Amino acid sequence: MQGTGYHPIFISGHWHVQEELEAIDFLLSRRVDGVIVLGGGVPDMRLQDVARRLPVVVLGRIVPGLEDQCLRLDNFAGAHQATRHLIELGHRNIAHIAGEASHRDAQDRLEGYRAALAAAKLPFDPDLVQPGDFHEASGFLATTRLIEGRTLFSAVFAANDQMAYGARLALHRKGLRVPEDVSLVGFDDLPGSMYTTPPLTTVQQPVEDMGRAAAQTMLRLLRGERAEIQEKTVRLIIRESTVRRRSS
Repeated sequence: MQGTGYHPIFISGHWHVQEELEAIDFLLSRRVDGVIVLGGGVPDMRLQDVARRLPVVVLGRIVPGLEDQCLRLDNFAGAHQATRHLIELGHRNIAHIAGEASHRDAQDRLEGYRAALAAAKLPFDPDLVQPGDFHEASGFLATTRLIEGRTLFSAVFAANDQMAYGARLALHRKGLRVPEDVSLVGFDDLPGSMYTTPPLTTVQQPVEDMGRAAAQTMLRLLRGERAEIQEKTVRLIIRESTVRRRSS
């Protein structure tokens, strides 16, 4: 936004729908020129209503009627890559820590995980899927439940890096080593993920490109031009948290 005459205002809804709705209401009360929404659980109807009043750009989901103003990553493909990577390393019992169930990206990552298992002709075991909420504590608790359960696993695919951090701590507390005992994969490639012990294998999102695309699209809308958002791709970043499964 530098040099455009517009200034960004940032408000976080902390992934809570009510806080997200309040954030949008606050911005509208300040008569902002446009709103960029990152994911979240704000109902489609509310975003459609806001779009009738001022320009709206949405990242991470598709809102009916606003498709040209939405940028959604292929979370399904990213999760499929992550799970296939573990399968190619010889893992057959792969656990998944899912994200917030109401979020589309979490749903797509779970489906990508399931599709990769199916493509490898591996059965889907619901006992290996634990709910999470995208925060570290939920990854810790989910992994603790997995370890204390009766279903064996040799790898974990967490729906985001933060939950992978929590999973790493839970494994450590139970005396399990990463990757010697359990391989671990995250999703997002947060800046700190290359500095964890060991560095985390994860699916990288082009966050800088996404932010730039969102800003450029907003500027087009403010000029009265048509929105043009090109789909961004994800890629697997392989680091030291995954290794070929040892023969038992």
